[in-house]
Parts: sequence; C-alpha cells; structure tokens
Amino acid sequence: MIHEPLPDGGWSRQILNLRNALVCPAETHQDIPGVWCDGDVAEATTWRDGARVTLPLTQAPEPTTTLAGRHLWAGIYFGHFGHFLVETLSRLWAARAEGVESVIFTPRHSRLRDFVSYQKELIELTLPDLPVRILREPTRVEELVVAGQGFGLGRISAGTEEFRSFIRDAFAPIEPGGLENVYVSRTRFGGKGGIINEQLVEDNLIAQGYTPVYPEKLSIREQLSIFKGARRIVGLDSSAFHMLGFVANPDQQACIILRRNHPAYHHIVEHLAGFTGRRPEVIDELVADWMPERQKIANHVTWGELDQPRLAQRLAELGLIADAGLWQDATPEEFDAAVQRAAERSQEPLVRRPTVRRPVKAPAAE
Repeated sequence: MIHEPLPDGGWSRQILNLRNALVCPAETHQDIPGVWCDGDVAEATTWRDGARVTLPLTQAPEPTTTLAGRHLWAGIYFGHFGHFLVETLSRLWAARAEGVESVIFTPRHSRLRDFVSYQKELIELTLPDLPVRILREPTRVEELVVAGQGFGLGRISAGTEEFRSFIRDAFAPIEPGGLENVYVSRTRFGGKGGIINEQLVEDNLIAQGYTPVYPEKLSIREQLSIFKGARRIVGLDSSAFHMLGFVANPDQQACIILRRNHPAYHHIVEHLAGFTGRRPEVIDELVADWMPERQKIANHVTWGELDQPRLAQRLAELGLIADAGLWQDATPEEFDAAVQRAAERSQEPLVRRPTVRRPVKAPAAE
C-alpha cells in the first residue's frame, strides 16, 4: 500500500522501471485504466484529494499488442481542461529520462478520442522532442518508466521540485506580455456556472484600469504570455489560475474572487504558493448561491451572488483598485435580469440559497 503523493518526498519524486508491464486502457477494461506488473501498480494511477481516482486492477489484462523499447508512462488522459492541466501533465517531469522513445497516455474513459487543440499545444510545449502515444488496447510494453505523480489535486497541489523545474523550463521561452492589470473573465465562457452579473464586475474593473482577458478565446501561448507579464491578476476561482500558476512569480499580486460556496479553490491557492512562495489573496463576498431547486450544494455549475460594495472595499484594501467609491452596483431590475440570464444558461429556473459565512485562510507569513 502507498499513500497519496506528497510534494516533498516519497513515490511522487521517484521513478519505477518495469519490464513487460501491461498497460490497460479504460475502454477495454470496464473504465478502469492502469498498469499491471506482477500485480496492480498503484504508483501508475492518478491520486486526488488523498484517494485513488480509479480502482485497483484485480487481474492481468490479456494484451492484444506489444510495444518494444523503453517508454514513459504519462498516466491517465483527462478531457476536462482543469484536470488536464493538473493531472494529465503531472508525470511529464520524467520525460528527460535517458533512452525514452515515446510518452504513453491512456484515456480516462472510452469517450475520449484524440487530443483537442489546446491539449496538443500543451503537449507540444512540454514534450517538443518526443512522440506521444494514446493506447486504446491492452499493450505489453518491453520497458515502462513509471514516474511519480508530481502534481495534482490535494497535498500534491504545491508540486514536487522536479515537476516545478520541468514546467519552468518548458515555458521559459515564452515572452511576457505587456498587460499590467488583468481581469480573467468568464463573461464569454459558454458553459454553466459563474457569478450573477459578472459583466458588472468586469465593467467596474475596466474603469479601474484592468484589461479583461478571455482564456477560452486565446491560445495556450497567449495565455501564458499574458500571465507572465501582468503585475496584478484578478479573477473568479477557475482553472485559468492553474495556467497562471505555471508561470507566476512572487512579484505578482494574484487575487481569487470566490464564485461558489465550495472548497475547490484551496488547490489553486496551494498551487500558486508552491510555485511562487506567495499565496494569492482570496476574497469571499458571497451572499448566496443560485442553483436549480433539485440541487442542494453549490458546485462548478452554480451561480454565486456577490456583495458588490464589500467586494470593492476588499479590492481597495488589498491595493488592487484605487477607489472603492467609484464601484457601481446593479439596480434591482438589472440584478433580476442577470438572474434570468443565468437561468437561461442553466436551462432551468434557479433558486437562491443564502451562503454560510466561513473564514478564508489567511496568507501565510512570508
């Protein structure tokens, strides 16, 4: 038995060299991907929040093909943007291992096919000189290098020294952009979830000297360049802050505005702190979560309601805006219209559930 991966030591920083290992894709094995070599290889699966993401393999799969040579097991390929960033890339730090001929992924489930454009771009940036394979059938690999999970969600969110070094080197050639104050906006994001009337926050920050950026409209290189060059970065808690974490530096001031009554933002905080030595500011001015009647707990598709005057005051106290008195709030009619727009995006009526005030962890002393 092994425990969850840790940033400071243990199997997360080690490399296993296996001979005649069997790689088992999800689509041929009941959605349980993994590696078998004289038993289930626990170090080859993805861990999240202290637990294995997938169940252990209980028997050896019957291989239908063989791969000669020496190859790196990069782990499970996730389709979700955030999970791709923090989990699919987590073993690539060992790609420099001598003699590795290619990098192997297997999909999390059978519905995933080839990498989409942003995934291809990230792979090209991090693995410029190595071919990548997505295995879809049980494969016997002559020599399989299994790198520890150097990054992810949980205590490993700070990243191991090896993973941080690998990411810094991979993105070092990207030149910093010229924007000083950046607002990471979700106003053009087509999915569900966010805050009620985010356009109001965006307009207010524009008036205070911020430039909104829309990550889903930009290439990976463009995002990294903007985040490298900015002095102040403000945005709702979202996966975009993991992109910032890859290139952030301790001279920058990052601020996360909570959009939901959910602890997921802690992973982002630990990522930024681990990579830069500086924890981001976290603002919690949620007064309610809006969600369908059938739903009881806030998550990534619910809509937060912010106390706008208090948000402005906190931004001013942190030195992120010059004058909280200039911050405009919505009229009741404008707010009602914003709730209706959120309901239309959710494709069902929303109900308001007041939030329970909770303390936000203070930044650690530097």
